[in-house]
Amino acid sequence: MPRASERSGETAPLCSETPKQDCSVRADSALQIESNTSQISSGRSMEGQHLEQEQWTWMRLGAFFPRWFQLVRGWYTGKSRKQAWLHAIPCVALAILKTFMIVRISYVQRSFSTNLSEKNQEGFYAAALDFVYIILVAAPLFAALGFTTSRLKVMWRKWMTEQLLGVYFKNEAYFQLKMDSAGIDNPDQRICDDIASFTDGSTVVIMTALDKVFQIFAVLHVLWKVSPELVVFIAAYSTIGTAVTVSGFGRQLMHLFYELLHREGDMRFALVRTAENAESIAFYGGASQEHATARERLETLVVITLRRIWWLTGLDLWTNCYSYATILAPSLMIGPRYFRGEVDFGTITQASFLFNRLLDALSVVVDRLGSLCNLAAETDRLHNLSRQLSARPVGLEAIVHKRSQDMHGLRMQDVAIQTPRGALTLASNLSFQVAPGQSLLVMGESGCGKSSIMRAVAGLWTGGAGVIETPQASDLFFLPQKPYMPQGSLRRQLLFPSGLCLPQAGGADPGGWLKSEPSDKDLLELLEEVHLAYLPGRVGGLDADLDWASMLSQGEQQRVAFLRLLLHRPQLAFLDEATSAVDTQIEAELYTALQRKCRCYISIGHRLQLLSYHTHVLLNTGPGKWNLMTTADYKSTASPLR
Repeated sequence: MPRASERSGETAPLCSETPKQDCSVRADSALQIESNTSQISSGRSMEGQHLEQEQWTWMRLGAFFPRWFQLVRGWYTGKSRKQAWLHAIPCVALAILKTFMIVRISYVQRSFSTNLSEKNQEGFYAAALDFVYIILVAAPLFAALGFTTSRLKVMWRKWMTEQLLGVYFKNEAYFQLKMDSAGIDNPDQRICDDIASFTDGSTVVIMTALDKVFQIFAVLHVLWKVSPELVVFIAAYSTIGTAVTVSGFGRQLMHLFYELLHREGDMRFALVRTAENAESIAFYGGASQEHATARERLETLVVITLRRIWWLTGLDLWTNCYSYATILAPSLMIGPRYFRGEVDFGTITQASFLFNRLLDALSVVVDRLGSLCNLAAETDRLHNLSRQLSARPVGLEAIVHKRSQDMHGLRMQDVAIQTPRGALTLASNLSFQVAPGQSLLVMGESGCGKSSIMRAVAGLWTGGAGVIETPQASDLFFLPQKPYMPQGSLRRQLLFPSGLCLPQAGGADPGGWLKSEPSDKDLLELLEEVHLAYLPGRVGGLDADLDWASMLSQGEQQRVAFLRLLLHRPQLAFLDEATSAVDTQIEAELYTALQRKCRCYISIGHRLQLLSYHTHVLLNTGPGKWNLMTTADYKSTASPLR
């Protein structure tokens, strides 16, 4: 039988001659993007939500800009920087040309107004003709700027999404994120929606900033020659206006934008959960409860939205007063000089035009505070997601995983298994070896930690201590309790997790699961072996593409998953209640086929019938306590598993 090691730490293969022995002690009560560094996930715990929101409440622009810059610079300094600059340089060049056209317009407007006031007909029509020339150049120029800017947004979003998806699916980070009770909410919303808004808002901010800088340098020189006092007035006025706007509205609007994104994600998640569990809810008659939950989240969303509207209305009132208060400033300051004959009438119109342009450039924070607050919220959410995905799973210590071609079974040496964040120890000093030709049935009451052993072997839970040795990843296969049905054809369902049937595979399995794609005949024979021979005819062939999770029963999904196991023929397989939804006769045939095609496997289950297909039993006898014995010894015990 599996033998617990002596204090020396040695391990022994499973053998029937060894007496049963306790393998554990009492459980202790206690779970960046390139430049630096799906299934919709549920919201995180309320504790984690309040913590992140509290941190956000105290966030200032001083904390926003470093985080924003960290996210932005990956696109412009990472491996894709050449592509980034190829899209950015035309935008900058066109923005410079746009600024030149604006200055040129000011001179034409000055000439137009002066000739009109002096009744110079020839000069008037010449200025009007200049306007026509400017329009002919400016119209396609501004359209080209809009096109290049929009294309920059799309390519930046594509790159940033690919970077986050790469980290999200690497080393099962998506699983660790779901298991972390103090983690972040709605990663799907952050990847799909927040990235799109972030790249769009960041592009607007960058282009606006460049445009305003160009305008300041271009307009400042001309306006200073016309009226230095106007320049001094604008500088003082815009500085005071920006300070009042940020201090009066910035903090509250940032918090509301952040809270709104969070609540919208919760609302969508509630509806997605209802769609995914529609049949169960219908059987329970739980529609009224789900309706009440959705309405409760809607009410919260509406309250926050209305608060945001009030604050935005106040901001609009302030910005309107700020803008309209200076309408007469150029005329009032230059008018006396015009009356004294020191300047012509066109100078007043030019000064007014340039004054408004310069004031607009220096008041960018006042005019765009709402957009900046939204961008700040998205920046913080993406920064936290990137940081969380890059973080190591939290545990008091880490289990060492060794995978090699020379290992054909499973060896566990002094293994302690902890839940994420180390809240609970489910096993301690667990030492045994399952050799080829042997099989192990893990039994115990619900919630005792049977599935946790499989998670530890798979590397999904790393908290604890000890060493786990297994074959290499391509020779391991896990059947979780709930089968996963990916989107795609029936053929893809059968080949999963192999990617041979994907267009980008190119005839090779990215994961190394299968050396070559099986023929239709092979797949049909396997379907018959798992009692699903009728399935291709019912759905329209192996290439039919349906919603398999909804169409197939739980028992059919388990048989599809079992087919994957038989197809891949791993050296070591783990089955977590993989036949709980099929009848005992089919279960017997499935395990008989498994014995022919897999020399070493470990099952988790409750049915006593499974004992016939396993050589040994690992039995949970209490919190954190595990007892190893042969199947024969288990059958002879006076107190079988209840």
